[in-house]
Amino acid sequence: MGARRGSATVLREVARGVVGGAVGTGAMTLTARLHRELHARRDGIRVDEIEEILDYDDSEHVVIAASTLLQHVVGWAPRSARGRQTLFWLVHWGYGSAVGVGHVALRRVLGREPGPGLAFFVGCQTMALGLFPVLGETPPPWRWERRLLVTSMVQHAVYAGGVAAANTATARLVDTRARPGAWSLRHPAREAFGR
Repeated sequence: MGARRGSATVLREVARGVVGGAVGTGAMTLTARLHRELHARRDGIRVDEIEEILDYDDSEHVVIAASTLLQHVVGWAPRSARGRQTLFWLVHWGYGSAVGVGHVALRRVLGREPGPGLAFFVGCQTMALGLFPVLGETPPPWRWERRLLVTSMVQHAVYAGGVAAANTATARLVDTRARPGAWSLRHPAREAFGR
């Protein structure tokens, strides 16, 4: 009985993390779209006419990184434009949603915000700065144009903020110590530390 309850708790926490990751990914997607629209308006062009990279997280470099991994793991990567676009969205939403679980784990270790959110942001930014040069054929971070580095940091701050807000909201709704069927606004970590 205890193992089943423990498994249910773990699954609930993973689900919360994935939902939080999806919220953060949605926020990041929206800000990337706004960034493209503002850039196009400033240059007097349509969004589909933008030729320069505005953000590595919103570029072909995501597909290059994912294709590199797919090629090594399964010996195949999409070649058609449609297949590459599909891979981009699968990686963008799938990876972005799954990584949100890391924030739930950080909340368990670090307690209340802002610590978990800041640590999560640093981790996400570090992954981007490491994975793109290794797998995505970008230059090393110290050679990125300043605007790309700033955009990356802003986008990951938006993502981390969205994840942290969603996970904080769901933590208030679900108290794993509450009796079945009961809702509580108490958070288990606060109770553990007498807060």
